[in-house]
Amino acid sequence: MAATSTTETWDAAWTATERSRKGKPTDNIFDSYPTLEAFKKSGLEISDGGKEFQVNLMYAKNSGEWFDGYDTLNTDAVDGITSAFFPVRYVAVPITISFTEEQENKGSQRVFNLLRSKTDQSMLTMRDVVNAAIFGAQSGKSMLGLQDIVADSPTTGTVGGINRASNSWWRNTSNSSSATFISQSTTNVFDGVDRFLDVWDAISEGNDTPTHILTTAAIQRAYREALSSQGYARAELSGASSQQFAAVGGTGNSVPFYGAPVIADQDCSSSHAYFINMKYMKIKLLKGVNFAKTPFKEGPNQLAKVAFLVVGLQLTSDNCRRQGVATAITGA
Repeated sequence: MAATSTTETWDAAWTATERSRKGKPTDNIFDSYPTLEAFKKSGLEISDGGKEFQVNLMYAKNSGEWFDGYDTLNTDAVDGITSAFFPVRYVAVPITISFTEEQENKGSQRVFNLLRSKTDQSMLTMRDVVNAAIFGAQSGKSMLGLQDIVADSPTTGTVGGINRASNSWWRNTSNSSSATFISQSTTNVFDGVDRFLDVWDAISEGNDTPTHILTTAAIQRAYREALSSQGYARAELSGASSQQFAAVGGTGNSVPFYGAPVIADQDCSSSHAYFINMKYMKIKLLKGVNFAKTPFKEGPNQLAKVAFLVVGLQLTSDNCRRQGVATAITGA
């Protein structure tokens, strides 16, 4: 770890004793996790167990026909129901503490609970790993990310065991038209807002619209600048209360676009804005390993013990058509 020195090295045990004057370590490294918080509020599902998460899908209609009297009716079977399967992926973060650290962090010299602080540190690490994975692409033993389910090029690849190349109903919308957000190719309409509307309309039907827009800090800043520009009117859903906005992960900084919070996340790929409908996209968790801690164990030749924070999860979707991405928006 990075250490600060006077006449001694300030390691984890030393800063936990009498020289430290704060009641709790202050976070100086981790980013915030607005996307993970948004999923926590409206996009989490707990499963009892299993090797894979199964989501059932309907992708084709049956046939109906008008008839009268003794007309012969069609009885052909229609194949329009299937399932997608998403393997469970696991993350583990260690919590380690030595015998000497425990002894030096006791009694009147203890400024904060070192073990509790180490647990908090590992939990923040876990959240950091998962939040980054949400915006990433599946690699090795990692979970699926938005780059897989809401792909830049959705006509190729397999998601949940279903090949998008041969199943157009399993494709998300992707808009690669470039736009500088606060430019105006059309009078009094910002190009970024126009691009937002293109993706919004492509994946919406009636009242079934995106619930969240996940993007970069630069694009969200440009969106807020557009809303603050002279003569520009903000369009919002009427009747949407601040409590409803907060319930889906909205904050004072995540200004809504037709009711959907526009959330800036440091892990989002540059020039991207993801339009997510969390009615059809979930982070599924295994009940037994839902950010759970394993028992502490000691090694045979060390006076130290280790436990793990473990989570089994996967990013899933049961309707990719309701998800979209704009891939070429710049803020300035």
